[in-house]
Amino acid sequence: MSIDNKLQQCTTSFKDFLLKDLAQPEFAKGYLKAALQDYDKDGNVEMLLLSMKDIAEAQGGIETLVNWTKLNPQTLTYLLNAKHPPQLDKVLDILSRLKDSLHTKRAVIENDSTT
Repeated sequence: MSIDNKLQQCTTSFKDFLLKDLAQPEFAKGYLKAALQDYDKDGNVEMLLLSMKDIAEAQGGIETLVNWTKLNPQTLTYLLNAKHPPQLDKVLDILSRLKDSLHTKRAVIENDSTT
């Protein structure tokens, strides 16, 4: 067996590791805050969307995000798909709805005037 095959059997993919951590609301909040700070610096909407997609996946999938944001499932799927050009107004709408979500126990964004 080659070293590469042994390494693949003994390691966890970064995405699996990340999703495990993002399942924890406090970690997800920090991750999203960092993504927003990065967006503020470089304006990379694609990376912000990828961060939101990872959080949604870790927190229960698109269905959970639909419940939190009250947006149409097709709209969210379209917006979070990397094949489509991102629409900043829609991204901000999702973030706003997450912030205003009644799902406070596991909400990713808290209603807080400091953020």
